Formats: sequence, C-alpha cells, structure tokens
Amino acid sequence: MRRTTGSCKSALFPCKVQWQENFIELQAGETFKKKVAELQDPTTVFSILLGCYNSYKVNPGPSAYSFVIKYLSHRCLFSQIPVILDHLEQDAKFDVPESIFVGLIRDYGKANMIQEAINIFYRISNFRCTPSVLSLNSLLFLLCRRKELLPLVQDILIKTPEMNIRLESSTFQILIRALCRNEKVSSALELLKLMQLDEYLPSVKMYSIVLSSLCQQANATEVLGFLEDMKNVGFVPTSLQYNSVTDVLIKEGKVNQAYSLLDQMKSEGRCPDILSYNSVLRGFHLANDFCMVEELFDEILIMGLIPNVSTFNIYLDSLCQQGSTETACRMISCMEKISCNPDTETFNVLLAEYSKAGDKEKCTAIKKEMVERGILWNSNTYKVLIDGFLRNGYTIEAHKLLKEMLGIGFTPQSSTWNDLLFSICQKSQHFEAIQVLEELFSKFVPAEL
Repeated sequence: MRRTTGSCKSALFPCKVQWQENFIELQAGETFKKKVAELQDPTTVFSILLGCYNSYKVNPGPSAYSFVIKYLSHRCLFSQIPVILDHLEQDAKFDVPESIFVGLIRDYGKANMIQEAINIFYRISNFRCTPSVLSLNSLLFLLCRRKELLPLVQDILIKTPEMNIRLESSTFQILIRALCRNEKVSSALELLKLMQLDEYLPSVKMYSIVLSSLCQQANATEVLGFLEDMKNVGFVPTSLQYNSVTDVLIKEGKVNQAYSLLDQMKSEGRCPDILSYNSVLRGFHLANDFCMVEELFDEILIMGLIPNVSTFNIYLDSLCQQGSTETACRMISCMEKISCNPDTETFNVLLAEYSKAGDKEKCTAIKKEMVERGILWNSNTYKVLIDGFLRNGYTIEAHKLLKEMLGIGFTPQSSTWNDLLFSICQKSQHFEAIQVLEELFSKFVPAEL
C-alpha cells in the first residue's frame, strides 16, 4: 500500500489540521500576553506581537490586533495606531471585524481626536469590512455630544447612502436626543414626522425625550398637542410625564387644565401620585382658590395617598392666608401621626404669619420649638421674620436679625436691605441707617444697588 502524503492527510483530516492551527495560535497568544505583562516600553507592543506569532509561524488574528489597539488607546499612545491600521489594511489575510473600528471611534472620541474618528469611519471598507449602523451610531453619538460638532453630522448622514448604511431607529434616537439637548425641539419634531413617512416606528423613548424637552422649552398648548399625538400612536404617558406636563400648566396659570389631567390619568389606569397632586395643589394655592385647595387635600386622603411635607406646607400656608393660623399650628400634630415630620419651611409658614401680625410672643414660641426639634433656620426663616417685623415697625428686632443672619453666613436679598433702610429712615434714625450701610458695604454689596 502506498504511504499517504502530508497534503493528503490535510485533505482527509481537515478538522485535525484546523485544531492544530488553533492550538499553535493559542500558544502564540499566551506567549505574547506574558511578554506584554513584563513590557517596559509600551510603544514596542506591536513589534512584540508580530515577533511572537512569527516564531510560531502563524499570523495574528482579529482578537490579537484588537488587544494591541486597545492596549495603546488606553495608554493614549494613539501615534502608534496608524502603523497597525496600515498593516491590517495591507498585510492581514482576514476580514477585519467592525467591532475593532467601533471601539477605536469611541477611544478617539474620549481623546477628543474627532477628525481621526471620522477618518477611520470612512476608511472601514478598505479593511475588507462592511460598515454598518453600529459604526455610524458610534460616530454620531460622539459628534452629537458637543454643539459645535453638530454641523459635521449632516455631512456624515449625506455620505451614508454611498456606504450602503441604512439608518435605524437607534440612529434617529441619537439625533433626536442631540436636537432636544441643544434646544432644537422643533427640529426633533420634524425628524419624528420624517421617520413615520419613511416607515420607521419611533419608540416610546423618543417620544419621552421630545416631551421632556417640550416641557422645558415650549408653551402649554404645544405640550398638550404633543401629548395627544403620543397617545394617538399608542403610547400612554407615565405618571412622571404627566407630572411634567402638569408643571407646565401650573407655570402658565392653567390650574383647571392641570386638574383635568388628574382625571385623564385615572381614566387611563394611571394612579396620580402625591407629586401629581402637590403640583395641582400648589397651582390652586397660587391662584388663591382656597376652596379647591381644601377639596383637593380631601381628595388626596380619599384616594389613599399619604401627604408628604410639601403637601402639608402648601395646605398650612393656605390655612394661614385664610386667617386660620391656629388650625395650621394644630396640623403639625396631624403630620406627626402619619410619620411626616415638619421641616424648616413648615415653621417658616407659621413664622411668616405671626411676624406679619406682629405677634412676637408666638414667634418666640415657634423659634423655641424649632430649636427643641433640632430644626435649623434657613435664609428664608430670617427673611420672613425680618419682613414681618419691618411691616410692624420693629426695626430694632429686624436689624438684630439681619446682623445674626450675616454672622451665620447667609446673604440677605437686596430687598431686605432696602426695606430695613427705608424703615429706619422713616423713623429719622440716621445713625442706625449709616450703621446698616456700613454693614452692607463691608459684608455684601448687591449687584442691583
């Protein structure tokens, strides 16, 4: 019988030959990693890679090249990378995976090497690699992070058809987010419409991004219109999104429309949370509609929601403005029964009312209670007391509080200084007025003065 030659063995046992090649390549890789661990000069890593694999008479594969590029990128040795890319383009015998370029684009971006990132994107096809939306999105994400780079995005998008890259929904999301971040929400709306014309389906995330931006940049009419569009395509807004819309309505004084949103939420199976109610409650309070404040507070309890400290602060202020300050004081014990501890603003509401009425005794009692509870004063505490005392002509007490405020490190508003000076001058206390002016110029000079 004739002896089989080596080439015949390869033909008869291809799996065995492949296994041997893989094993040798693995050995070369292990040797390379050991040498890298002992490496003193990182710039020699590529020559070591080629040397290790040549000694085993195999060629490095994609993972080896990827390792070297990452190794250099993470050490900011980007000047070494062009040589490796040239070698990959001209000498490598395999199709280079796109993941290598996606990673390199990101690393270039972190190093603020924008042009290099763009160049490698356009060069991908030279490496026997078909660029896809993955590399496109990586580049767009990088460019869209900075406003001054946005003009480059248009150039990239114009050239993508030549590169046979089809945009995906993820691409549009990157673009919409960038437009909204740069206060171009009208352009983001146009892009949403274009997506639908080209038979793309905008995601709920895209609608969420646009709605959030509209709430910051648009008026209530535009926000409500988009909210309806969102519902018409089948997306039900979350409670958080409804809260954002409610805040826009309250800001424009459209509290009744905000209140109707609560009913819409219920009809859609969304349970308005305490934040939803607080926003509407604040709206009725600002509109001095105290009957609706009372009604809404009762509704909160009927719905089984637990009022938080903000809820109580709004409600207490409403009671005080109706002259029911004593009732507001008694509400503090109700707060504690549901484990809702009063905060500084809770007591500020009471102090504002008592100081306005000139009741120094009640103010002293509340101040004492705050100390006993370990509740610290804030700048607003001083402001409401000073304003209240000045209204009743207690200039000495107001001046004393102002000095205490300065000593703690709080900065009084310019209106507080003006009111104090006006009150002192009305009483012809010129020496005290000069003293206040000296304190003003030594501690703080408001820009408006």
